[in-house]
Amino acid sequence: MAEVIEREIVEAKWGPGTKLPGEEELCARFGASRPAVREALQALKTRGLVESRRGSGSYVTSERGASGVRDMLALYSAIRKDAQSFIELMDLRLLVENFCIRRLAGSASGPGLDLLRQCLTRMEDSVDDLAKFGREDIAFHLTLIEAAGHELFSTIMRGLLPGLGVRFALETYTDAALVSRNLADHLAIFRLIKKGDGDAAEARLTKHLLDSRRHLESMLGEPSRPC
Repeated sequence: MAEVIEREIVEAKWGPGTKLPGEEELCARFGASRPAVREALQALKTRGLVESRRGSGSYVTSERGASGVRDMLALYSAIRKDAQSFIELMDLRLLVENFCIRRLAGSASGPGLDLLRQCLTRMEDSVDDLAKFGREDIAFHLTLIEAAGHELFSTIMRGLLPGLGVRFALETYTDAALVSRNLADHLAIFRLIKKGDGDAAEARLTKHLLDSRRHLESMLGEPSRPC
């Protein structure tokens, strides 16, 4: 039952926000008991496809499964603590963030820039607290991705960066000199986005992420590999 309804949601028979048939109708359609129907609906809720509204019934979630994807990535992020996971995350960030920064620089105005500026302010206020600075660093990068307006990339990175990304930052921020250097990088990246210079912004972001990757590899005693 859950598989049939899921397929119908994916195939857009039931669009985002659509109310699903009630329990009685589902019982009749599938020849199933009420407990079986409720179990199927619960499975769809767990996958992020369906949401309940008190006194109203079950509806297709407006995110069409995005929350389920994000939750699964968050689980992956929570259980992966090995060095290779950090390195692979950096590879993914290079692909995603380079796309997003170019897109953002092409329309550099509005609330996205304001949110990035707020992230920078919090970073500047946290230079004496390595852990807090690391968290604000990740917040800057996640804000950059979300401000670019690519929903799939935002969903993926919302699942990974608050967990695996923050642990990466906490592991790699080891001294004040690194904080100072990375703050300068973020300020320069912001200025280039604001200027609308996509090429220069992407180049500066690439250098920043590759430097972070090399720093991690030096801490792990691993040779740097081409990306």
